[in-house]
Amino acid sequence: MGLVIGLIIAAATLVSWRWVKGIDYMIKNHPDYKGEDLFDEDLHSDNDVTKTAGRDGWNDDAIHTEQDFM
Repeated sequence: MGLVIGLIIAAATLVSWRWVKGIDYMIKNHPDYKGEDLFDEDLHSDNDVTKTAGRDGWNDDAIHTEQDFM
């Protein structure tokens, strides 16, 4: 039982340490990043092609090849 608890604590410590290091990296290397594009909120309007599905988002004038779908 002590081994399991020790492994859980070690794993939580490792995850927390890596999370803090990642935050520190972002602050040092990308200070202007605000995270506003994380969930694609407020970047596209409701009429944008990227929010359509099926044939509604298809462009019949473009040539589509197998590479487009892979």
